[in-house]
This record gives sequence, structure tokens and C-alpha cells, in this order.
Amino acid sequence: MAKSNTLSGKSSQLQTALFVTLVLLIVSFLWIFYDFYAYLEIQGRSDAVESISIFIVIGFVAQVLLYISFGIFVVKAFRNGLRTDRLVILSIIAGVVSATSLPFDFAAMEDIGTDYLAHGYGCTMEWIWLYSSLAVRLIFFVTVYLLIIRTLRGIRSLTSTRKTIVDEIIYEVTQYVGIVCGLIGIIFTSYAYVALNEFTIRNRLVWLLIVYCLVIILPYFAMIIYWIIRLAGRAEMTLFDEKVRQDIAQSGLTAWLVSIPVMVLIFVSDLGKTFSVTTFMWFPFYLFSSLLVFSVSLLESFSNR
Repeated sequence: MAKSNTLSGKSSQLQTALFVTLVLLIVSFLWIFYDFYAYLEIQGRSDAVESISIFIVIGFVAQVLLYISFGIFVVKAFRNGLRTDRLVILSIIAGVVSATSLPFDFAAMEDIGTDYLAHGYGCTMEWIWLYSSLAVRLIFFVTVYLLIIRTLRGIRSLTSTRKTIVDEIIYEVTQYVGIVCGLIGIIFTSYAYVALNEFTIRNRLVWLLIVYCLVIILPYFAMIIYWIIRLAGRAEMTLFDEKVRQDIAQSGLTAWLVSIPVMVLIFVSDLGKTFSVTTFMWFPFYLFSSLLVFSVSLLESFSNR
């Protein structure tokens, strides 16, 4: 009876998280069409730019709530028997990419407001970014919707899984998140290096780049913090068996060895320069490249178990 009540309680929590996610998903999905209309209006230098911008900000708030709700929904689903497959991984990857793009959307809108509307510059890259962000967001919404439908169909038959199974699932998902964050970080730091070139970096720009890098790696840190919280709530202070600990040590060594020639190339390319963007960008690039190699190595070891 106690076990039945526990399963019923978990199923109820999952249904609540699913319902909230579905409501926010519908609102955010409809908001995509408004954002598309708003971008067209801003491109046409509409007189109602200020009011349009306010509704764009409201849409951003709805998206943030959706990402939080989706994270809770996925965790609840894992605890009720959801297994990782292509749809789950795709929705998580699309969610991470979409969430980390939010501050860059704000930055693009800021540039458009200053350069395009105020001074008449083209801002071609900013517009490409915003429309591409809409496409990524749409992919995320579609995958989440399909995941919700599949979960609804099987929610009555969901059963409680062993802690080890849940740990394995979250462990695998963490590596996927690490890969996505690493790739996005490498692309961002490389783009910043090329775009800035010899541009004089001031304190404000340095801090802005740091904030962007922190936002990119935040999803991975969130997964690690979740692991720490799970560890703190256990009598046995370990989440990993001996094989996983060996994989982590081996992957750490692999990431370190790969980072050596990469940093040597950066060092050689920067020789003789009194000032370079590399001075500020080498550490974020090193962090993201190491994270990428580490996560890929761990995921490969896990899939070969």
C-alpha cells in the first residue's frame, strides 16, 4: 500500500509538471509568431517600436519560465521511468541551445536599437541571429510537445525506477549538456576572437564577454549542482561505481592531454603581439574545449559499457 501511494504521488507530481509545461509551451509557441511579426515591424522602422519591444520582453519571461518548467518535468519523468532516446536527447539539446541564446537575443536587439534604428546601420548579422534563434526555438517547442504527448500516453503505466537507473540517465544527459555547452562556447569564443580582432577591449566589453560565457556554461553547472544536491541527500556519499570513477579519471586525462597542443597553438599565434583579444579569450576557449573533450570521452565510455 505504501509503495502504491508513493507511485501515485510521483505520478501526480509528474502530471502537474507536465500540465504547467504544456501551458507555458502553448503560450511560448504562439509568441513565436508575434516575435516574427515584431522583427518585421522593427526592420521596417515602425512607429510602434517601443510598445512592440515591451511585448518581446514579456515573451522572453514566458520562455524562461518554460525552460525552468521543462527542466522540472524532465527530472520528474526520469524518476517515473522515462528513458533516454533520440527524442529526449534532441529536446534537451534544443532546450539548452535555445536557453543559452536568450542573452544573445537581448544583445542583438540592443545592437539593433542602437545601430540600426538610431544610426541607420545594416545590422545584418544581428537579424540573421534573431531569425535563426526563432528557428531553434521552434524546434525545441515541437520536440517538447512530442515528448509531452508520448509521456501522456504512457503516464498510467509509469513505474518507479531504481536509483541506479535514474543516476545513469542523468549522468548520460549531463554529458550531452556538456557537449552542447562546449560546442556553443567554442563557437562563441572563436566568433568573438574573429569579430573583435584588434578592437580595443574596454572593461565593460570584457565583463560582457565574461557574462556571456557564464550563461553558456550555466546549464552544465546546473547539472553538476543537481548531482551535488543528490549526493548531500544520501547516506552513502557516492553516486558512481568504480567503473564510472575510472571513466571520469580517464576522460579528465584525455581532456588535459588534448588541451596541451591546443594551448601551444594559441601561445604561438599570440607571440610578439603587445595586445591581443587572446589575452581575454584564451581561458574561456580552454574551458569550453576541455569541457567538450571531457564530455565526449565520458559519453563514449558510458555507451561502451
